[in-house]
Amino acid sequence: MKLFFLLIINFFTLSIFSQQNTSNAVIDYKEYNNTETPNTLTSTLSVHNSSTIFLAKFSTQKFNNPKEEADRPNRKTQDTDYLKIDHKNKESLSIEPFEADYILVKDEYPNLKWDISQEEKVIGKYKCIKATTTYRGKDWLVWFTPEIPLNYGPWKLHGLPGLIVEATDSTNTFSWAVEKIEFRKDPVFDMDFNTLVKVKNKTPVTKRKLLDDMDEYQANLEAQMKQLMPDMGTPIHTRTGYELKYEWETK
Repeated sequence: MKLFFLLIINFFTLSIFSQQNTSNAVIDYKEYNNTETPNTLTSTLSVHNSSTIFLAKFSTQKFNNPKEEADRPNRKTQDTDYLKIDHKNKESLSIEPFEADYILVKDEYPNLKWDISQEEKVIGKYKCIKATTTYRGKDWLVWFTPEIPLNYGPWKLHGLPGLIVEATDSTNTFSWAVEKIEFRKDPVFDMDFNTLVKVKNKTPVTKRKLLDDMDEYQANLEAQMKQLMPDMGTPIHTRTGYELKYEWETK
């Protein structure tokens, strides 16, 4: 209970003191993906008022010429290339790859329920507090600092009384750590989000519709392969990535 009141006091004090300075911010995270093809990325979280845009950019991917290097932010990286969340209106838009196209997707706003512990540690120059949550089938552990009154973090992780400085899933497959913080407006907010990447659809589809289309595409592809190779066994599909199980699958 004492920790709770200290958090509230720190949060509101810092919010009043730093409101003008923190309405715009650009936070760079070093992202580590310990997957079948391990890689390291620089992820950028841009904040403008109550909106955030998250982008993951390759940092260990090798390119053959300067033009490919210049196109680095537009290359397909994770399940979500661009993610925009309007936290005030509780709206979430993303631009995601499907086949050879990019698809504009509207998803449910991530209402995360956090368990804030009494465990603390210093990361860099910031005193941080440990918190955990579960979202779409995956457990997350984060360290946030009330010293920076931004209740955001990498990807869809948000809702704590302070900036998320470090985050990892329970299997240590995906993790982020803050590298740099700048209090400025990212020019990306002056652009139409729908035009950041050339998308196939102007009207966003739901996340559920996109997943259904992906499943149908995969099933058709496997049926064609089965005709060519009748002795082929039945593939076993295991969902990977940040999200493993969706809310409509639990009803």
